[in-house]
Amino acid sequence: MTKDNTEQGTEETYSRTTIMVPKNIASDLSRAAKSRGRTLFHVAGEGLRLTTELIKDGFEPSDLVYFWRLYKVLSSMDVIPMPMKLIEEVCSYMTSLLVDFSRNNDIPSNIRESASKALSELWNIYEKYGHQVGTLVGMEFEDLEGLLEAISRISRLLAVRHVEVKKLGPNTIELMAIGPSGATDIGNKALTSFIRGFVAQYDYEVVSEEAKANVLRIVLQKKT
Repeated sequence: MTKDNTEQGTEETYSRTTIMVPKNIASDLSRAAKSRGRTLFHVAGEGLRLTTELIKDGFEPSDLVYFWRLYKVLSSMDVIPMPMKLIEEVCSYMTSLLVDFSRNNDIPSNIRESASKALSELWNIYEKYGHQVGTLVGMEFEDLEGLLEAISRISRLLAVRHVEVKKLGPNTIELMAIGPSGATDIGNKALTSFIRGFVAQYDYEVVSEEAKANVLRIVLQKKT
């Protein structure tokens, strides 16, 4: 069957196919199409087009659902994409400068002390924002294990190459993340500080951490 796709303004060839879907999904799709002033035919076609692209790129369609749930939360924080290398370079410059200030005897003691405090505060800032993000994400993902499972499924869309979650006990979780090659100790320190504040929202704490090159292993334990 051939018909004009008036909504797209282009002509394509269509085949009539019957696809079985759960009744509730069909109803939701129909309502969504009507709310946008589109036909069910058009919306279903676009959905299948997106699904096909995801599968061709090696994703599962449900991965996009997890990503969208996180995106809705993070978009409320004015999040912008930023290269991890940029964050590492800025942090490296600031920490080196503060360390030099704190150890330079030619500088007055009060300034050296302020530089030392500022160095500690830098990591506290990452932890503070980790807690804020955790508070927002907690409204969408009620438990940490469910959230970590979602992150592991969409890790390719984040600033990591791979995320693995292992349950070590009833209240203990091991999180292993592989970042891009060339990751620095500064980047790992910043990420660990952020995670420390983030998991606190779920009543977990970091009990051990190990960073080697671009591999970061953190053990989280639920507070008693």
